[in-house]
Formats: sequence, structure tokens, C-alpha cells
Amino acid sequence: MKKDSSAFANQLLVGLIVAICFGGSIGLGTVWMRHQISVTAKDNRDLAAQIARLERLIDEKKTIIETEQAPDKLRTLNVTLGLGLVPMTQIPVEHVTENVVERMARLAHRDLFTDAAARPAPVTFRIAQH
Repeated sequence: MKKDSSAFANQLLVGLIVAICFGGSIGLGTVWMRHQISVTAKDNRDLAAQIARLERLIDEKKTIIETEQAPDKLRTLNVTLGLGLVPMTQIPVEHVTENVVERMARLAHRDLFTDAAARPAPVTFRIAQH
């Protein structure tokens, strides 16, 4: 009988050790997961703060650009620097209705788009054979 109770005690002890190890690993896993969650949350807060800072800088730059592009400021700079620029309302605007790409190609390569009669005669030559 002593063997039976000893075997039961050994099994109980092994089961208890396995349960403690399993519970400990679950607890350790939970602590590690909570740590990872807090690290990720901190990184997210840092990124959100950085995004907010960059958006604030963008808004400041937009404000500076808008103030520099104000018509009164531009007129003052034009007079001060003596640029001689005129407002767009004083410049005549010509609306182009034709194909602009074709027109620019024609201007760049006038000799390619002339009539066949205006082109010089092709040059012919013979190759000497040995």
C-alpha cells in the first residue's frame, strides 16, 4: 500500500508542478503582452504628437506663403524692387483652339512639315563596287 500512496503523491506532485509552470507561463505571457501593448500605445502617442507638430508647421508655412502672396504685398515689392510687372488684367490673353502639340512640333521642325515641292531634290549617289 505504501507504493500506491507514494505513486499517487508523485503524480500529484508532478501535476502540481506542471500546473504551476503552465500558470506561470500564462502569467508571464500576459505581462509581456501588456508591456507590448503599452509600448505600442506610447509609440502611437509619439507619432500622433509628431503628426500634430508637422501639421502645425505646415499651417504656419501656409499662412506665411499666403501673406507673402497678398496682392498689396506683391504690388509693394514690385514697386520697391523696380520689377516693372503688370497685373494680369493688363496683359492681352490669346486663347489657342488648335492642337498645341502639333503646332509646337511644326514650329520646331519647319523643314519636315513643308510641302514636297518646296523640299530640295533628294541626293542620289552610287556606291563603287570592287
